[in-house]
Amino acid sequence: MSSRISYAEAAAHIGIHRGTLRTMVHRKQVPHIRISARVVVFDLAELDAWIDAHRVPVAAVTTPPRL
Repeated sequence: MSSRISYAEAAAHIGIHRGTLRTMVHRKQVPHIRISARVVVFDLAELDAWIDAHRVPVAAVTTPPRL
């Protein structure tokens, strides 16, 4: 069974402001479920998968040669 969460819970889970999340939903940049014209919920598993898909790998650090 998947867990559905609200705007406030999803924004806290991602670590962004609720207004930013609303903008991302409007632009269809984040997975969401539109129940009606005013009601949007988020599937926690889909949100976690989306977060993982946007993970940026750490670049290899090289030290400059000594002169």
